Amino acid sequence: MRSNGRSLTGRLTVATGPGVAFESSLERDWLICLDFNPQVKLILEQPFTVTYETEGCTQRYTPDVLAQYDDVDGLTPIIVYEVKLLEDLRKSWSKYRKRFSAAVSFCRERDWRFKIVTEKHIRTPFLENAKFLRTYKRSPVQQLYRDQLLYSLKALGPATPQSLLAFSYLQFESKMAALPELWRMVATGELGAELSKPLTMSSPIWMPK
Repeated sequence: MRSNGRSLTGRLTVATGPGVAFESSLERDWLICLDFNPQVKLILEQPFTVTYETEGCTQRYTPDVLAQYDDVDGLTPIIVYEVKLLEDLRKSWSKYRKRFSAAVSFCRERDWRFKIVTEKHIRTPFLENAKFLRTYKRSPVQQLYRDQLLYSLKALGPATPQSLLAFSYLQFESKMAALPELWRMVATGELGAELSKPLTMSSPIWMPK
């Protein structure tokens, strides 16, 4: 990862394939959101380049990222994203308008969607939860703790991390040892949680249907 004072560059390891490059902290954060979304099955950086005319000159434009989502009704939704700070969009919309219009046309020809995302879409509780849970998602299963937590949750019904651990174990040390497995189960979807809200020890968790 490298910073030049104005931007942050690097590569993010993702579950859907090889590492994906980013050129700003906002791009990195959006890649984290996409990578943690279980419906996303492919992420590609700078997926294509289009040309467009402005003030008598031919210009080139390359969007930031393409995401391919799980099939819906036999279709494979593909969304191409441009990541921009809201202030930058407001200041430079006249400069960006034609390049975005060219990208929209390119995507429509392929039944794709083009979407602009800003910090309002990206820097949300979901992002903070994704940052926290990503490392647990790749952790090995601790089978004994997993079995106990599932058994307890079936008996207890919808709970919180705090109440589930308290129901499952008497000793503080055992509760702390089981906690990483609990977060792994939330990260992988084995336990349901509302990830659009801040995740705490008092957040509701449940058995997915």
